[in-house]
Amino acid sequence: MAAAGYVLAFGVSALVSCAMTRQAQGVAALWTADAFLVAALVTLPRRWSLAVIAGCVAVNMAANTANGTPVGLAAGFTAVNVLESLLCAWITRRIVGAAVRVDDLLRIGRLAAFAIIPSSAAGAIPAALLVSALQGRAFVDTWREWFLSVSLGMGIALPATLILLHGRQYAAFRRPLSEHLILLATVAVATVVVYGQSRIPLPFLVYAVMTAVAFRLGPRGAVTGGVISALVATTINLHGSQALALRGMSTAMRIHMTELFAASAFYASLVTAVAVAGQARIQALFDARMRIARDARFKAQQANEAKSEFLATMSHEIRTPMNSILGFTHVLQQNAELPESARRHLDLIDSAGQSLLTVVNDILDFSKVEAEEVQLHLEPVSLAKVAEDAVAIAGEPARRKGLTLSLRLLGPCEQSYLADEMRIRQVILNLLNNAVKFTESGSVELSVEVQEGDPIDTVRFTVTDTGVGIPLDRRNRLFERFSQVDSSVARTYGGTGLGLAICKGLVGLMDGAIGVRSAPGRGSSFWFEIPLARAEAAQAADAADRGAPVSLEGAHILLVDDHPMNRELGSTILGLLGCQVSLAENGAQALEAARAGGFDAILMDVHMPVMDGLSAARAIGALPGLAGQTPVIAMTADVLPENVERCRQAGMVDHVAKPVRPDALHATLLRVLSQAAEAEDPHRAVA
Repeated sequence: MAAAGYVLAFGVSALVSCAMTRQAQGVAALWTADAFLVAALVTLPRRWSLAVIAGCVAVNMAANTANGTPVGLAAGFTAVNVLESLLCAWITRRIVGAAVRVDDLLRIGRLAAFAIIPSSAAGAIPAALLVSALQGRAFVDTWREWFLSVSLGMGIALPATLILLHGRQYAAFRRPLSEHLILLATVAVATVVVYGQSRIPLPFLVYAVMTAVAFRLGPRGAVTGGVISALVATTINLHGSQALALRGMSTAMRIHMTELFAASAFYASLVTAVAVAGQARIQALFDARMRIARDARFKAQQANEAKSEFLATMSHEIRTPMNSILGFTHVLQQNAELPESARRHLDLIDSAGQSLLTVVNDILDFSKVEAEEVQLHLEPVSLAKVAEDAVAIAGEPARRKGLTLSLRLLGPCEQSYLADEMRIRQVILNLLNNAVKFTESGSVELSVEVQEGDPIDTVRFTVTDTGVGIPLDRRNRLFERFSQVDSSVARTYGGTGLGLAICKGLVGLMDGAIGVRSAPGRGSSFWFEIPLARAEAAQAADAADRGAPVSLEGAHILLVDDHPMNRELGSTILGLLGCQVSLAENGAQALEAARAGGFDAILMDVHMPVMDGLSAARAIGALPGLAGQTPVIAMTADVLPENVERCRQAGMVDHVAKPVRPDALHATLLRVLSQAAEAEDPHRAVA
């Protein structure tokens, strides 16, 4: 079907060109027929080539014969047309490619410069020789007329055919049919105006209209408009053009100038359309990639939210029973009447529980560090106090193993610095706990060295042990996630392999560096150093005043929790701290109790039936008078930053994580009650 279409188009265009040539008194008009034969040869399967060539030969002979051309000359013209079409098709396949796409400027330029012009020039030679021999016309004039006729005709028709049949149809150029018809009709009218009047030279009208067509309809619209303009211009010219620009020219010159004008308008419009189409293609690719990026970002956000929700849920579900296990273990450990065997069993339960809690904390901390969700909270901090606290916490496990744990301070460590105390302590404890874990005998030392600068000091923390040591070739794996020195370490000592990765992330967040020096069998020395700014003396004094504790003896605390074991554990721990305790099972009961007043602080769980802790905290904060000023402290297994922030937004003044450590609860209550006392009476002396 396509082959027949090409042959038909070849025949119709050949008949039109022959008729125009006869009307122009033998001056060759635009010869577009060869373009359809070339298009057929480069786009159809090769098995159709002979059939298409035969069909085109037949209709070419018929068109020349119908035009009155002698049989010998007609046969010669037909042979020349076929040969130059074969040459043009052969070159086109090599310079344009097997896909035969001409929808970019480079391919259009190659097609015109290396296929159409050379094949037309080569075909004009035997044609001029034939005409010179049989009709006696000058060789040069015949060659020029043939070359211009074929090169300009094929230069318009071949790109137009390939683009119309195989060019891309961009969404940016899909216009209503009415717009297509109006713009193409405007091209025809502008061409008529240019060639049909003799008073004003108006060739620019065609360029202007063709440019508008190129921008609105794209490459396909541009080639259609160019073909229409060429046909209209040639037809008017053959009937005697009145265009002022062509007046006084010979018939041959007028025809050639018309052909050149039509070709130049065609290519100007086509180049514009292809450039605009290229921009449209780039914009479409950009939009597609932006959509892909938005989809990917949305999916990543969903995945991150799902991960955070999963971590929050699992943390809550693990911490809730751990709260009872560790809490009641601690309560029983305070009983002086326990036999030694029972105390040993409790110590083992406590150790195992703390190990499980460490795993949970490591996973949560690493998730926060990796997601860059850790925020530093800077406040005046005493490095000596932080180091002493860390050594005190790590001291009990060290004593159990018979290790000597010491602290060495170098430089002005009593100086107050603006730092995140919790994160510094977390890194120190991680390094100390690792040192104790991997040291079977000997000692562990923490040293803190301050190197004064202006205005920033550099503080170096070093944890040195006499443990197993680390081979040189395995040190680079230490600070990677889920990494152990070897597989036996996890079996012998346990752990997630996340601790040092968390340390590296936290130290990096503080603009510091971390590293290790070690030798197998000679122990290890882990260090990290961070830049710290010295806090102003007034800040340090103010921080010290605010931190001055009040006594918890007799403090009336409302404990709100829906779980009976948590209420029992909480009331037991608070009783040991000297507090008077009242209980509530949900937020609604807490609100009623708070409305009655008389509480120094409220410890509030978050997840509860009837009314959750966040809603209860908001409602309590809205109560009139002193009841609405009662500090509410979150005591929950929700420990992710976003959970803590939601508690603060609900009006809770602090946060205690489950499993509840008595020392942490004691410190939090002291801090909150001290702040409440200072707010009530700024000049009150606290003891």
